[in-house]
Amino acid sequence: MTMNRQPNLPAGERATLALRGLYEQFGFRKYQIGYFEEYGLYLQYKNFLTDEHIVSFTAPDGRLLALKPDVTLSIAKNIRLDNGPAKAYYIENVFREDRASGTIREISQMGLESIGFTSAYAQAEVLYLAAETLSAIGPASVLRVGHMGFILGLFDALGLSVADRTKVIEALAAKSPHGVEDAARAAGIGAVGLNVLSELCSLSGTADETFAKARGLCLNGRMSAALDELEATVRAVGSDFNLKPDFTLKGDMEYYDGLLMNGYVNGVPNAVLSGGRYDGLMKKLGRDLPAMGFALYLDDLKRLPRDNENDGADVILIADADAAPADLLAAVRSLTDSGRRVKVATAVPADANGAEVLRFDGKEVRSC
Repeated sequence: MTMNRQPNLPAGERATLALRGLYEQFGFRKYQIGYFEEYGLYLQYKNFLTDEHIVSFTAPDGRLLALKPDVTLSIAKNIRLDNGPAKAYYIENVFREDRASGTIREISQMGLESIGFTSAYAQAEVLYLAAETLSAIGPASVLRVGHMGFILGLFDALGLSVADRTKVIEALAAKSPHGVEDAARAAGIGAVGLNVLSELCSLSGTADETFAKARGLCLNGRMSAALDELEATVRAVGSDFNLKPDFTLKGDMEYYDGLLMNGYVNGVPNAVLSGGRYDGLMKKLGRDLPAMGFALYLDDLKRLPRDNENDGADVILIADADAAPADLLAAVRSLTDSGRRVKVATAVPADANGAEVLRFDGKEVRSC
């Protein structure tokens, strides 16, 4: 999928225009969320949030409310499932406190949630839409995919405590061989487990190569089953996208037990998309259902350059400053009616950047 050309819109705005149509084609419907939520909801599930600093205030009726710091949690709690499984997409702002400055940040997100669907197709559909989302932003993108069940199966085989599991997950996410080795030795992990963890940090190559190497690291049935599921889902999406298996992706063990994903685009150093399967969260909310989704961080896309610096124009139309407005407007409309984007100027700009330069002589448009 490629985004329709829009006159020099920032990448985030172009993404929302293109992706709304894509998501609706797959049956997702727009979901609107209020700015406020009961503070207790976020406090109870704060480990699910990427940032624990929740902006709260006391309402006139005495309730403690919070400016929503997360969309998935609100949808998972509030979406109606009276008529069965639900597909929802959103374009929302979340609010978080900046630890360094103490100021409140408003962060724009777009994403989707698929809740209650039990088929393997539903999971493949979400992964496919995540890959399409990245490719809509730019062709130079990579979607890293992992599976929490693979890591939890490894921890089962190694007999790790909850505290040790958390330390090892943090070290894996940092992709630090030394950190992994230190955490493993502190947890009393033997040579076999240490070797598996070290291999996970360095797995690379094509998807086929990575899956083959990971297959040789399985120590129990849970690891094998998770790998089977991940490989089948990636193969269902196909080879049109840059999908990279990665078994160092981080997910909270209370909420994630399935597929995980992080998406990257050229020009932004951090992940612009993240998500996964969060059946554990649904259970804690009293809704024992499968659920999966992802969020695209629109503010991060502001770092990407616009298409060009001529305001996205296909045509630079040179006209005298005293040209009759009605005649000039008619000339511009004749060009825009053919689908071209037009910028009117009195001289050829230095940043024409490949746009066609035409001249309006007061009566008609001519080539320069």
